Amino acid sequence: MGLFKKKKKEEKKEVERGVMTLYSVTIDSENLYKAAKKEFSEVTKSIEEIEGGIEFTFKDNTKLEFHLNDDINYVARQIDGMANFFSESPLENKEVLEHAIIQIRMFTCIVGIIFDMNADETRTNYIINTIYKIAGETQSLILYPTMELFTSEGKLLISRSGETEFENYYPIVPSELLKRDMETTPKDEERYTQIIKECDEKNIPHTSFMLGTQIMESEVVVPPVEEIAKRVVAIFCVALKGECLLMEGGSLELAKTEVEQMNARYGIKEFFSKREKEYIEMDEPDRVTSIQFSWQYERCAVLLWALGFIELNAQTEICNVREIAGILRSYNSIDEMVQASNIRSNEELLDMHTRILYYDWACVDARVQGKEAPASLDSGVVQEQHFALNWLISANGQCDWDDICPNT
Repeated sequence: MGLFKKKKKEEKKEVERGVMTLYSVTIDSENLYKAAKKEFSEVTKSIEEIEGGIEFTFKDNTKLEFHLNDDINYVARQIDGMANFFSESPLENKEVLEHAIIQIRMFTCIVGIIFDMNADETRTNYIINTIYKIAGETQSLILYPTMELFTSEGKLLISRSGETEFENYYPIVPSELLKRDMETTPKDEERYTQIIKECDEKNIPHTSFMLGTQIMESEVVVPPVEEIAKRVVAIFCVALKGECLLMEGGSLELAKTEVEQMNARYGIKEFFSKREKEYIEMDEPDRVTSIQFSWQYERCAVLLWALGFIELNAQTEICNVREIAGILRSYNSIDEMVQASNIRSNEELLDMHTRILYYDWACVDARVQGKEAPASLDSGVVQEQHFALNWLISANGQCDWDDICPNT
């Protein structure tokens, strides 16, 4: 396997640089920084924060940059493109190809690594071997600029020309999931069978290889009703701002007025996640960001459904925003909402989560294959519902809202 080299000029001196990219399934992206700092510690003189990552200065005064991105939307775009690219690979072993694509869909964060090179082959090999060691510790695969994807053991999983070193390949899943007690009950088996039957009846493709992402009833941890109600209000506000900025005749002033009215009613300022707070405080968010937040009405609908206020529309159509707004404007405090709610059972929440997990898999599979979503599913609705349901049942552990990873 050849290491791609590119050149840049620094102070009129030509410097060769090596480029490798780690794609990881770890749920805690900080593990990648920790592993890099530990494994390069013996050769590191200093570490500095740079835009989008950290920069190592080695004892020979050469550099290595480590750029980590775990933004859900960014990662989703990258892995969709990557899965689409490799799905066209002329790999004869179709089972390995399918499982390689499934592996790609599970990536949760991406690390771009750029390092100075010189004529010292031993040093270059040390850096490359250390990167592979980091990959092994963080459940990562390594992509070369030649579009060859390697496992941390150095085996070629798939290349653009259809090569592989595997006869059988089983995707790696987050260790946090592997540590779970995966023992199923008859009720869990019945749920799985029922969802598969529903998919077959609706002609929705599915795979029996669900990679440990299906949650068992004994693992479900539902947030307190008050916390769900606060999330509903926060999501509604960011989606409302997005809608106000996008609608014809809309404006920032209108958005601020609407949000202030919700604040007067609920006292929302402490409810926002970090990303939501950043968006609420933006005076001139870009259009793409506003579109992304306006889609979150679908997350709001799921949480209102969980609280017993509404029934969800079929996943072929968007939610009823007017109905959502009417509900939230009919109460004057979180306490009132909590008193009026009727939280659904863990079994109902898990049934819906499992269903949406399978629907999302089918939508992603269709997108990768360049096809329309099956059974008229709206992939945007499905993805947003998957996100909210993951949070509702703690499918990613009890992590913060911004860190939810609705993988398939």
